[in-house]
Amino acid sequence: MQKNILIIGSSSQIGREVIKLSSIKGDNVFATSRSPIDIPVKKFIQLDPNEDLSDLDSLPESIDALVYCPGSISLKSIQRMDISDIREDFRINFEGAFHIIKKVLPNLKRDDGASVVFVSSVAANTGMTFHSSISASKAALEGFARSLSAELAPRVAVNCIAPSLTDTPMAEHLINSESKLKSSKERHPLNVIGDPESVAKVIYNLFSAKENWITGQTINIDGGLSTLR
Repeated sequence: MQKNILIIGSSSQIGREVIKLSSIKGDNVFATSRSPIDIPVKKFIQLDPNEDLSDLDSLPESIDALVYCPGSISLKSIQRMDISDIREDFRINFEGAFHIIKKVLPNLKRDDGASVVFVSSVAANTGMTFHSSISASKAALEGFARSLSAELAPRVAVNCIAPSLTDTPMAEHLINSESKLKSSKERHPLNVIGDPESVAKVIYNLFSAKENWITGQTINIDGGLSTLR
């Protein structure tokens, strides 16, 4: 069935892959990002989730699925970190998600309800060196999602995905040499890093979370990093 899908952070590589998959499925894609995108969608809105969201008033009355893709990779030791680093990660990863949900909640609760997917990180529940800021902000996002899933049931299903290192432009500085890439692969039991197309497929499947009896969950997409030793 054709869905109205809202993709926040559509200029990210994962966001772009979700657009491609949704378009193939014949869905109506409404996309936002802070910078323009070069991929066709039903409607594009340029905005920052933490600023004026009035342009979202032009969305259709009913949204069937929403994914919040914005994220950050700010890796610093606690000695080098400043409180402004923490605040910026929270602004991107958590506060933006809060503002978006508040704004479009009436659209999500219309008709048969909706499915919401937040993009978290394996670092939210796995201790990783230099990840304290991203871990804190993504853990806040996961806690928010669990509570929201209880509050909005049964109209809206809310879930998270938690990828490990994925081959995207945002992660380029972590895999920009053969030695870095090799080391990153070897940290994962499946000996590969994440692929944005594969992550997008999991997100798209969660757009049917209500029908599939899934809410309040965090789905790890991490090559076994969080559970296998």
